[in-house]
Amino acid sequence: MSTSQSLQFKGRCWLFGDNVAVDGDLMPLRFAISRETRLEVLREFAATGIDPDFPKKAKPGDIIVGGRRFAQGNPHIQGLLGLRALGVGLVLESIPRGSLRNAVNSGLPILPNCPGVGGEVSCGDMLEVDFATGVFRNLTRNTERQYEALPETLLDVIRIGGWEANFRNRLARQRASA
Repeated sequence: MSTSQSLQFKGRCWLFGDNVAVDGDLMPLRFAISRETRLEVLREFAATGIDPDFPKKAKPGDIIVGGRRFAQGNPHIQGLLGLRALGVGLVLESIPRGSLRNAVNSGLPILPNCPGVGGEVSCGDMLEVDFATGVFRNLTRNTERQYEALPETLLDVIRIGGWEANFRNRLARQRASA
């Protein structure tokens, strides 16, 4: 399988707390209601319920460190697509199953089960994360932790850019072998 996205990130830490909601915190609800999926639209509203200027401040390679139940509530994909459009990764204490599925389907690099990770960082720390291996480094504090990475099959979906690119790739392979 061809890989288009690196799963090694190095960037600034954005520390979000527990119980971050999909609707309202990660993305205004109106985008779920209208079924908006264009990355260039969603990018401008990603996490604006937490910080109205987040899309202007976040840079590709930055890493959001979230607490428990990140992306809780209705499993709408728009907030996770918006984060992918910003080029950030997620390192979380926990995430509901529907939102984990949407993170993978959106092509968003994620470490979903990192107990206590919020205590390992401060907002603004420089982090280095390998989402394929689960290695988490805080370069500011000179610490390293090992967390469980996703299974390779899910990492492949993220590498290729999400469910749509994965589907097109599978369809092209089926047509080529027919």
